[in-house]
Order: sequence, then C-alpha cells, then structure tokens
Amino acid sequence: MLKQQIKSKLSIVNVVSTSNLNQQVAIRKFNEFGWGTYDSAIYGGRCGYVKTPEMDGRVTIFPSGKMISLGGKSIKKSIEQLNQAKFYLVREKLIQDIILRPKIQNIVATIVLPKPLSIAEAYDKLIGAIYEPEQFPGIILKSINSVSYLIFASGKIVITGAKSKRELSVAAFEIQQKLGVAKL
Repeated sequence: MLKQQIKSKLSIVNVVSTSNLNQQVAIRKFNEFGWGTYDSAIYGGRCGYVKTPEMDGRVTIFPSGKMISLGGKSIKKSIEQLNQAKFYLVREKLIQDIILRPKIQNIVATIVLPKPLSIAEAYDKLIGAIYEPEQFPGIILKSINSVSYLIFASGKIVITGAKSKRELSVAAFEIQQKLGVAKL
C-alpha cells in the first residue's frame, strides 16, 4: 500500500447528485410553501427549487420529476438534500412517495498546498496541460478519466469531475505527485 506524505488539505466544496421522482411535479405550486421557489422568468419556468434551512445548497426539480442537488458539502449531504426535497413534496401531497436512487454526477474539491507554486515549473511537469495566462490565471489539466484540475500559483488546486470519494482521493494524490509535492 502507498503511504502518502501530504501536508495539504483536501476539502469538498460542492457535490452534484441527481435522482428521478418518476412522476410529474407541479412546480408552479412551489411558491405556496416557504421551502419552494418557482419563477417563470428563471430558465423560462422550466424548473422549481427546494431550499430548506437544513440544506447547504438547494435542489432543482423539473416538472418531469428529475432532480438535481447542488451545493452539498459532502456526498452524504447532497443525497440528504434530494431526500429532504422529496419529503417536503410528499408532505404537501405534490407527489407520491417513492424510494430515490441517487447518482453522484460531480464532486468539486480544493487542495491548498503548503506553499505557492511556480506556474512555469508546474506547467513543464504536466503533459497535456493548458496555460494561457492572458485568458486564465491558472493551468488547466484534463485527465484521461473525467477529472479536471485548475492549478493556481497560490498553491490552490481545484479538482472537478470525480464521482466518488475514492476517485477524488486518487485524483488528489496523483496531481500532487505530478507536481512533486507528494511522495510515495
């Protein structure tokens, strides 16, 4: 087993998960409840929102019953947001109760390295990286799998596209290893 010697901190900042209620939802009624929002001017009235005090983020709900949880700070919280939204819809008799089958679509996390990076040196180490400082102040690196990285001179790295904690951990270790800040 590999032993990591990393002095940086990995923090999940957003988890996007989806599910389907498999039934029509009267999203236009959401404004009747303190937890709901429907505005025909937002996205042409194609969705409504559920936001409760317990939620870090919110859940977008489409009339078809498709749901998207945004803003959860962990996988568990993201899935809890979907279930909380379903609970409120069932309680107000807007839908029939069902068992949700959540799917993680994207985990966004940050790593803050213990010291700033030389962007020029980092760029030289990362095959396939894009660095166009006149357009974006950091390095963009797309991985072979679904993970992408944004790497900044401050030592901050943003990881997007992971679909599990394991995939996120592997991605975090791999980028730090490529940058020479993690050792085997």
